[in-house]
Amino acid sequence: GGLHPGRTVIIENGRIAQLGSSDSLAIPESAARIDGSGKFLMPALWDMHAHLGSPLAPQLSMPLFIAGGVTNIRELGGFTYAEKKKEWQQQIVASQLVGPRIQGQARFIIASIESGKKARELVAEIDDPGADFIKVYNQVLPEPYFALLEAANEKGVAVLGHKPRAVNAIDAANAGHKSFEHARLFLFECYPGADRLREQYRARYSGEDSTNSRIETTAMRREMLNTHDPAMFDALAAAMVQNGTWFCPTHITRKMDAFADDAEYRNDPRLKYIHFLQKMVWNRDADGMISRDPSPEGRKAFMDFYQKGLELTGKAHRAGVKILAGTDANDTYCFPGLGIHDELQELVKAGLSPLEALQTATVNAADYFGLSADYGSVAAGKVADLLLLDANPLQDISNSAEINTVVFAGTVYTRA
Repeated sequence: GGLHPGRTVIIENGRIAQLGSSDSLAIPESAARIDGSGKFLMPALWDMHAHLGSPLAPQLSMPLFIAGGVTNIRELGGFTYAEKKKEWQQQIVASQLVGPRIQGQARFIIASIESGKKARELVAEIDDPGADFIKVYNQVLPEPYFALLEAANEKGVAVLGHKPRAVNAIDAANAGHKSFEHARLFLFECYPGADRLREQYRARYSGEDSTNSRIETTAMRREMLNTHDPAMFDALAAAMVQNGTWFCPTHITRKMDAFADDAEYRNDPRLKYIHFLQKMVWNRDADGMISRDPSPEGRKAFMDFYQKGLELTGKAHRAGVKILAGTDANDTYCFPGLGIHDELQELVKAGLSPLEALQTATVNAADYFGLSADYGSVAAGKVADLLLLDANPLQDISNSAEINTVVFAGTVYTRA
């Protein structure tokens, strides 16, 4: 958590063999040396909400993760091919493919499920509970959702993702939902109309309400903002702390909602790294976000929603909720690998210190997976996943992107 000047790190066989004072540590004569004078060494980063994007991820996304200093990800789907991803993981670990380790991936992505019986059958199919998890989306109804959690808990399979819209988040945390994704959580759950909203969604997703009218409107967002209830927030945060429920806010996704009509935002110079077809999809999605309500009132509601989400993440952190850095990589304007530095800046805007923000993408992520013995800090015996920076990220979090060198399991990637 602090600066330790004048240090030398010796790496052997992909792990940190020794570290100590540069004045006293003996460097083997055969060692390849990297001069870190005037630079800053820190653990490499994790993206805890990533999408590899397509079967072409080894060509389009994976190298960008390494370039951004992201050496481990939690992969939340976006296309199928679970076995293909396991094959990639094996190739990455064997140094046959350039990309981040896939430490966990969605075995099933459940948008809807008809019954508790079907939920239990899905859980029974999982043969690798340590690496595979189940991701749920907004539409899952309460009865099959809680049956899914019960069966998953019995088998040791994590259930995570969107909090189903028809489910109370406190009930979900108490039932074992491992991590809630996206910063809208506390806004949707912590205002007097939350029960009414959940019933609207239950009726819509069950088929009782067959209208096509949009439930999430400018008026609804404004009601959430204007009537936010701090007591309801405190109750939910307390339940998450008590149950060890993680929170991965992915603030850069809500930033896209707010800045979709901003020309500078839409012309990010990093777009040169994104395939032109993907840029077309991103532009169409951003245009669609504007079209939801292009009026000044509508655009302001999106901006206020984004900013309130930042405020509530900071408040959750201070209440003891465990935060993870995730980007929704490959979603619109969420740059794979590079976007983790955007998210760290968002977390500092939310009120975390630069150190606390860095912890969400290092020690917290390793703790989430139970891999703290191997990852998360610069210490003897740990895997040599390291970033050498040209400037101090504890002084200015944007310096996390000032990457001079990436070391991935002992393999050195220069900036060039």
